[in-house]
Amino acid sequence: MKTNVYIIAFLTAFLFSECSYDSLFQDPATSLTDETILETKETANTVLMGAYAWTGDYRYLTIGEISLDVMGNDIKMTDGAHGFSTYNWLMFAYNYVQYPRIVDGWWSAYATYLWTYAYKAIDQCNLIITNADKLPAGCEDIVAQAYGIRGYNYLNLYHLFCASYTHAGPNGQGLFLRLTPGSAEGNDVVRSPLGVSMQRIIDDFTYAYEHCTQTSNYFINSQNAALLLARTYLDMGDYDNAQHYAEIACTVFDGSNLMSKDEYQSGFNTANSEWLWGFNFVSETSNIYASIPSFYHAATFKDESSVFGTSGYGSQTTYDYVEANSVDWMKGYSTVRVTWSFANMFGANDCRALFPFYIADNDGLFTSKYSSKGSLGIADYPMCRMAEAYLIEAECLARSGDPDALTVLNALQIKREGTVSTSISVDEVWNERRRELYGEGFALPDIKRLQKPLTRVGAEHWSEVKNLPANSPRMMFPIPDDELNYNKNATAADQNEYWR
Repeated sequence: MKTNVYIIAFLTAFLFSECSYDSLFQDPATSLTDETILETKETANTVLMGAYAWTGDYRYLTIGEISLDVMGNDIKMTDGAHGFSTYNWLMFAYNYVQYPRIVDGWWSAYATYLWTYAYKAIDQCNLIITNADKLPAGCEDIVAQAYGIRGYNYLNLYHLFCASYTHAGPNGQGLFLRLTPGSAEGNDVVRSPLGVSMQRIIDDFTYAYEHCTQTSNYFINSQNAALLLARTYLDMGDYDNAQHYAEIACTVFDGSNLMSKDEYQSGFNTANSEWLWGFNFVSETSNIYASIPSFYHAATFKDESSVFGTSGYGSQTTYDYVEANSVDWMKGYSTVRVTWSFANMFGANDCRALFPFYIADNDGLFTSKYSSKGSLGIADYPMCRMAEAYLIEAECLARSGDPDALTVLNALQIKREGTVSTSISVDEVWNERRRELYGEGFALPDIKRLQKPLTRVGAEHWSEVKNLPANSPRMMFPIPDDELNYNKNATAADQNEYWR
């Protein structure tokens, strides 16, 4: 069988001998047949790098991660009324009016992009997994990483397109599980139940956890696969397994393996020892203005020794000030804002309160959590961090009534110099998750998982959607029209409820 697959390859040297930091950063080149892929370890690895590349595409990772945050309570998009253009990016996601087809410009139908690029990554993984027994010796870790990348993309699709497992249960509508090579538009598969879908994700991460030999935190490895397992089990309400894998990913919970205050305030652009998996972007792959840092910071000092801390919190400036000093600043799209109610959740010395200034108080605060390394968009993005393991551990212990839950939570708070909790509850952990993980794609998944209502507080929320009941069918993107129109096994009933 010959299957054309789009891959990423070096301009000057197509083949490479093993997974490496540099192999993530290749330029678009060509397509391969299945027969070519099977010839060498190098060609199989090239396909794997293609899966990573699709996973990091700005039309998927940037849009998807920011959408999951701005569809929550704490982060919003500017409305263009206070000196910054909206650029039409992510406005429809924030306002809960995404469509299954383009009706008002490409920005109104991000679901199509999210869906397509996720399945492009999955397809690359399927090429490796399906042909695993035909690959030459030495490809075992390549196969294991392919399972991990496929699991990550299916988990991400679950967060974007499905109701919460804790609400809908195993018989709820799950994913279109494509497990053989094909294309984003092809492979006529049914929409699987949530139970089947989540088990597939668990199985993929389990394979990666048990078979990965890679140790770099720029790739799927055994440790980050364990944390991804913990994340998935938490999504399912399986707290025993969530705790089990959180403890594998993070063997101690005394704060010693967490970032320092200076590291946290350095701009979240370097995969340090706390980052179990960081996605790296260089000049060839960052898409500059479409990068995640571009959306989050209005400006960041080009001098990397200068960072925003808590000392300048909440000061007012003007758009002209930022522009007038552009020689000393790097400015991106700068359209993401933090609400005042969220900013007020942080203690005076909390190093995570990276909200340096605002222009109009009814537009919210800028955040400098993300910055770039030297030029716009050149940065690492955190796919999973040790702090998440602390929060999973604390929540699972709290649910079982174990007093050690407070000890674990306090260890994280002390490291961040935040306000130390004196009592423990699931809601207390959730509030700490909000402070620790904002801007990392957890806001909407947590609301859905915990079956919380959407409650947007403050005049800075301009969206017509300020409140939604728990388990609202609006808390998910529509299945794209192309899937329903061209997948022969899809029916109108496969569309998510709100969009039918």
